[in-house]
Amino acid sequence: MRLFFSVALTCLLAFASLEAQELTDDMVLAFSFNEGAGDKVKDLSQSGNDGNIVGKAAWVDGWLGKALYFDGATYVVSPHIPFDKQSFTIQLWVKPEMGADEIVFSQYELNSANLSLHLRIQGDGAILMGFYSNDLVSPPASVKKGEWHNLTCRFDESLKERKIYIDGVEVASDVSASSYLGAIGEVWIGGWERPTKPEHPFYQIYHGAIDEVRVWHRLLDEEEIISSLDTEMPVESLEKMAATWGKIKLSR
Repeated sequence: MRLFFSVALTCLLAFASLEAQELTDDMVLAFSFNEGAGDKVKDLSQSGNDGNIVGKAAWVDGWLGKALYFDGATYVVSPHIPFDKQSFTIQLWVKPEMGADEIVFSQYELNSANLSLHLRIQGDGAILMGFYSNDLVSPPASVKKGEWHNLTCRFDESLKERKIYIDGVEVASDVSASSYLGAIGEVWIGGWERPTKPEHPFYQIYHGAIDEVRVWHRLLDEEEIISSLDTEMPVESLEKMAATWGKIKLSR
């Protein structure tokens, strides 16, 4: 019996290791928001893009573990991540309070076409994937107030194709007139750096919870998007799996 559990553990960890490797390929940002205290958030992608919480840090129950709550005066800032002239995927879980148009993810260079990347939840529940003056918008009521939804937005540089997925289902796509061209700017979660706006830094700031923010410098295919929805950071999952199987073996 011990031999059976040993073989099962080895096979399971080998499979999980392969799955984790595939999911983390070219991952450049991963916030789990499980800190529970402080004003920093750890980038679990090992890329060093740790974030600073600006405003009041508050944690609530998330989709996986804990989530960070954004009260309309709080946002997270992390270092610049290159998005210009390349393929990328951005993914996060949101539980919006659905007021006006509100930003959940952004990077700003200028108020000029293709120089300000932003993901916005519109007041009517549509999702906008914007390059600035060059935007893709999903149908209204794509997300609902007070409910958790996964947003996955990806851009294929070779085809200039943008796609928006809600809870793993494609809801909008187009062929962009241009690549994203912004080459500078920090990443903001829950807000949008718009220094020319009188409301700055609270222009279109987000109200609600956000969990599991992830960025890849590649396209996630549809199978990967589906499998990622309920997947914790793979390193954490492997540690938990090993610990669980260790307890099973000891109890035999």
